[in-house]
Amino acid sequence: MKHLFPGATGHFSLIQGCYWMTYCILISFSSLYLLDRGFTNTQIGLLLGIAGLTAAILQPFVGAKGDHLKALSLRQFTSLPIAAMILCGVGLFLVPAKPVQAALYMVLLVLLQLLTPLIYSLGMDCLNNHIELNFGLARGIGGGTYALASAVCGSLAAALGARVIPLVLVVAVALMLAFTFTFRQGGPVKATLPKPDALPQSDGTPFLKKYPQVLPLLIGVILLYTSHNVIMNFPYQIVQSLGCGSAEMGHYLTLQSLMDIPAMVVFSLLLKRASSRAWVRLTGISFFLHALLTWLAPNLPFLMVVQVFEMSGYALYSVSSVYFVNEMVDLCDRVQGQTYFTMANTIGIVLSSVLGGRLLDLGGASAALCLATVTGAAGMVILWILLRRKSLRPATNAA
Repeated sequence: MKHLFPGATGHFSLIQGCYWMTYCILISFSSLYLLDRGFTNTQIGLLLGIAGLTAAILQPFVGAKGDHLKALSLRQFTSLPIAAMILCGVGLFLVPAKPVQAALYMVLLVLLQLLTPLIYSLGMDCLNNHIELNFGLARGIGGGTYALASAVCGSLAAALGARVIPLVLVVAVALMLAFTFTFRQGGPVKATLPKPDALPQSDGTPFLKKYPQVLPLLIGVILLYTSHNVIMNFPYQIVQSLGCGSAEMGHYLTLQSLMDIPAMVVFSLLLKRASSRAWVRLTGISFFLHALLTWLAPNLPFLMVVQVFEMSGYALYSVSSVYFVNEMVDLCDRVQGQTYFTMANTIGIVLSSVLGGRLLDLGGASAALCLATVTGAAGMVILWILLRRKSLRPATNAA
């Protein structure tokens, strides 16, 4: 077992597993739950969009704080928003009033998106301190628990109604808090990387000024995530357009998340064949094809087959981009680096939620998936151009 989960891999896998269960429940089942609470597609889109915009504004500040912690450790700092999520989840179950439901769900979404770079940084902190961690394996286990949450929530919602979703959410978040707060960076330190020089101190230069090459890349990532999140935010409407319901949506999401696992688990082997930059570049093609073929899907079996592009698109990107950012910036800026790329995902959620929700009400799932296809194509072209022949050069760092 120690060979399969070396160093901090086992414990970090538990954190990843609980985080992606929570992500599945809050994001992928948001439409099902909020429609049941009496919200329209446009209102759901606005709620998700406002939450995403708020998170995007807060993420740089949280990232900067995470890079310069004094009184708290990174795991303690990460535990704070998780504890707040438990309280919001309980309130979601106990208070049925629509304004309260909207406010609590919005806060939950903001906290979830603020957590993403912090949890990634917990893993990268292990690697930067020479503690063995198979990040791809841990992230793959996250994909497996996402699949489990999809199946469980889909079945429970079909049997008991959407009202059960907050209860499942509280259980997942409570487990995440327990595993995060008790996280230690493994047993005895085993140096798997060359020993670095002393950690450099930030010179106070704003991140995007210090790394100007990041901004155009972020634009491409925002477009890809807009495409991806149209599919992720509105799975119920997509399967409903094909004549299916919540049970089929659970099966669809389960297969989609299972497709994530292979690429994540074997990513350490893929890194031996090509750089993280090369893999990030290639993922854009699959983001586009995933959106295009989902738009063209005539029935549920075809839609299921299309999920193969989840493996070479989002799954591969979610691991390769973390390594890419870790290599591209200085050690003292790595939480901010992960934060800015997470913020690109957040802005993608904003755009996909607001525009996708409105297009759903105006033209149905087909109109929303047209948006996903167009933004996927644009993001693919930008990444392909920017990352060719190392045109985006990593900053000199101490790693």
